[in-house]
Order: sequence, then structure tokens, then C-alpha cells
Amino acid sequence: MNPGFFATTHAHLMLKLLLIIYLGKPDGPTCHTGSETCYFTSIGDLFKEQEVEETNLALTTLYSLEATISKRELELAGKHGKRSWTKRLLLDENLLSSKIREEADELCRTLEEKEDSSCTASEMADVIYHAMVLLRHKDVKIENVLEVLGEDSLNRV
Repeated sequence: MNPGFFATTHAHLMLKLLLIIYLGKPDGPTCHTGSETCYFTSIGDLFKEQEVEETNLALTTLYSLEATISKRELELAGKHGKRSWTKRLLLDENLLSSKIREEADELCRTLEEKEDSSCTASEMADVIYHAMVLLRHKDVKIENVLEVLGEDSLNRV
């Protein structure tokens, strides 16, 4: 019997993989034997740990970007802080819309012009950044987007 508990901090439903990922912190032993950890690690567990770390890194990056964009928005209200591209985008819907269209077009051109993967990654990063500014402007959290993506993933594959 395991006397410890696991405090869940995040749960992510990934329907495409038929998977639920729970992130959290142990409170006491986590092994069924009552030990702090199990005495072995299976190869499958190593792959699962790597997937969780990669997922966690991606989520941490998205949440960090979301927090930075929100901070810039708060700076606008207080009229303090230095000038920034994010603030300019938040103040000008036409500019923001035009940048999202421009960046999406540049992303598509990496495919059409057979550019290397680093160009594609760079353009996708630009699309994600500008889309996240739009999400902030529309008061939509990245968590809401991830939920919809998880729910719709079976319909997309």
C-alpha cells in the first residue's frame, strides 16, 4: 500500500495519442512498495519520461510567452516600461492581423521553396508569437487552445 500522495499540478488530454499526461509533485513515497522511488526503470519508462520532458518544455515555453505578452499589456495600462513590438501589436489590430497573415505566408513559402527545417522552425515561431499576441488581445488563454486541440485531434487525423 502506498502511503504517499501525488499533487497534480497539470493534466493534459491528448486524444490523438489516447493519452492523459499528469504533471505534479510527489508528497511522500511514490512506489507501490512504499519506497521513495521504484528500484528499477524500464525502457518504456525512459521513453515516457522523455516525452513528458519535451511536452513540459513546450508548455513551459508557451506559458512563459503568454506571461510576457500579458506583462506588456499591463505596462500599456500603466503607461510605463519601454517601447516594445508586442505593445505596438496590442494597440493596432490592423497591424497585428497583417503580421499574422505575413508570417503565415512566409511559413508556407518554406514548404513551396523547399527551405531547410531551421527556416521553417523560425517562421513557425513567428506565427506562434503573433498568434499568441492575438490571443492576449482577444483574452483567450493558450490553455483554452490546447484543450480544443486535444478535443479535436481525433477529427484531424
